[in-house]
Amino acid sequence: MLDLYKLICGIIEPICTTYAGHYPTEITKTYPYIEVKFPNSIINNSFSDNNLMEIDIWNNKDTNITDIENMTDLIHKALNRLHYNDTKMQVSINRNTPYRLELPDPIIGVQRRQLRYSVKVYYK
Repeated sequence: MLDLYKLICGIIEPICTTYAGHYPTEITKTYPYIEVKFPNSIINNSFSDNNLMEIDIWNNKDTNITDIENMTDLIHKALNRLHYNDTKMQVSINRNTPYRLELPDPIIGVQRRQLRYSVKVYYK
């Protein structure tokens, strides 16, 4: 799973600062940022796993949604229908249904979007 986190974060990091799991608690939050999570993993067969991947995009531009929508679009273009192959694994990423959500945040002025993907990983 660490290799999968490394792959996904490496793809998203050029777009925005990315963290695996959640924003580190020991540092002060700086917006925008992205969190990558794999809340569910199901064994598909003896060679592969099906994973639900959630990508949370956070920004604090109040009512200006341009930046967060642009980041969301760029991430989706980079990940949807991605096929990756190396010596350890083969990865196939496709959007889940629903794949793009606007989630309310209790802090006024903070915007949040979530992308959801189905990630199939074949281990070698």
